[in-house]
Amino acid sequence: MRWAGEREHRMEPFDVDIGPRLIEAARERLPQFVANFWVADASDWRPPRRFRYVYTLADCVPASSLREYVFRLLERAVQPGGRLIVGSYGSRSRAEPPRDIPGVLESFGLEGAGRASGGDPPIAAFAWVDP
Repeated sequence: MRWAGEREHRMEPFDVDIGPRLIEAARERLPQFVANFWVADASDWRPPRRFRYVYTLADCVPASSLREYVFRLLERAVQPGGRLIVGSYGSRSRAEPPRDIPGVLESFGLEGAGRASGGDPPIAAFAWVDP
């Protein structure tokens, strides 16, 4: 929120996580947004509303289920005119690159609106679609 505010964007945090301790930590850290944090399995969660920006980490989803998961988020979580951002992190210690997120989304028939990566060699990959 601070980073966005420095760029004159107002952001309100929302989060869903399967880990109750992570959600409790978020609620304690940001008590003014306590109602915006949910304990749930994102793979079958039905959000109470749709959002302009939705970020998900592909690393937490089995490759065999990722396509269905991405389309479920597009249908249930991303509002019309919104953006789904998908990320992946590799591991320097295991010498594993991140998933090729732009390529994965393209293989699902989704046209990417943008992409980014970080590290040299890349250790993080991101791509987004604007449905």
